[in-house]
Amino acid sequence: MSRIGSIIIMGFTIKNINTINDVATSHGAGIKKVLCSNDEASSNITQIAVSLLTAGEAVEVHIHETMEEHFIIEDGSLEFMIDDKVMTVNSSTYVMVPAGTKHGIKAVTNCKMITIGCAV
Repeated sequence: MSRIGSIIIMGFTIKNINTINDVATSHGAGIKKVLCSNDEASSNITQIAVSLLTAGEAVEVHIHETMEEHFIIEDGSLEFMIDDKVMTVNSSTYVMVPAGTKHGIKAVTNCKMITIGCAV
């Protein structure tokens, strides 16, 4: 089987995640591979990414007034701070943060997660 980078066929986009370059996150913690950005989607998706955080890295508490965020934790443990509550989540966990909600993340261990932003 050949390795593809990125192709678009009849409106379908197919990407090999291993060929996507790592980029810094906008929050200054960790790296990500952007699978889909808002200019590639015809929906309210702002971004879909595979994100990696190293143990101890943290995304400062912030608010997205017009975007909800979805997190699918594939590997590791994270502390989520959501509206002044702290909870630890582990692999195989899904977290949805509604728009306008104060939140932050700290990696307890090295973590891999899928992040999805959706404009509201």
